[in-house]
Amino acid sequence: MGGVVLQSRLNSKALGDNLSVVIITLNESRNLKSLLPDIPKGAEIVLVDSGSADDTCAIAESFGAKVFKRDFDGYASQKNFAIAQATRTWTLCLDADERPDADLWQKISAVTAQEATDLKVYSLRRRLVFQGKPLTHGRSMDRVVRLFKTGSSKYQNEIHEKLVPHPNATIELLPGTLWHWSYYDLDDYFARFNRYTSMMAKARFDASRPCPPELLLALRLPVDFLSRYIIKLGFLDGWPGFLWALFGSFYGFVKYAKLRELYRDASGGK
Repeated sequence: MGGVVLQSRLNSKALGDNLSVVIITLNESRNLKSLLPDIPKGAEIVLVDSGSADDTCAIAESFGAKVFKRDFDGYASQKNFAIAQATRTWTLCLDADERPDADLWQKISAVTAQEATDLKVYSLRRRLVFQGKPLTHGRSMDRVVRLFKTGSSKYQNEIHEKLVPHPNATIELLPGTLWHWSYYDLDDYFARFNRYTSMMAKARFDASRPCPPELLLALRLPVDFLSRYIIKLGFLDGWPGFLWALFGSFYGFVKYAKLRELYRDASGGK
């Protein structure tokens, strides 16, 4: 990973005592080597690791991070534990594979110089890098709430976790880009694909969520692909855009196919 305009290499002045950057990890040494050098000097780094077999923790400690080791019991639980360790006025939650660009870091610096309040949180515009290409279309961009007064927000949902702010809070979008280097290569993509679709299917099965009829499930795949690739203009992102649309359309299909399999097995294979 890395290269071109996507690494900010920000050499900013210290942010003082205002910002805690919170990260959860498992075997993220490769990502941390790109992320940690860009975190502005003076920021507190809180890292919660769930049993890395590589040098994730050593790398984090070399950048002055406070490292906590905790068995993984769900994404929301792990991130909420990490947030609880933050001691600065503001908390910024990042995944190890995310990189704020220089413009975004500057905006974060400006915000954290202000007094924090429970009633204002900040979202970041996240943009996916896939197969080495920054994507623009095909459901490859989103907004994620990540910057808030410490202690005022927490995560919910153990799969596809979401940060939930104070119910009366206003959400303001910060200029800049949060680059999402989510997959090293296709092997990494499909390893995560298999893990996440299995987790989603199991969560729906445990909650007794229904599975779509076979016909609707079969139609879902081509409809989802056409939506991503044609309607959402994924074709404008070239070959990586095609792969992203194709693989993404399989995600929901495989998730429900696995759910059907769970119900079949529970009924004795009928």
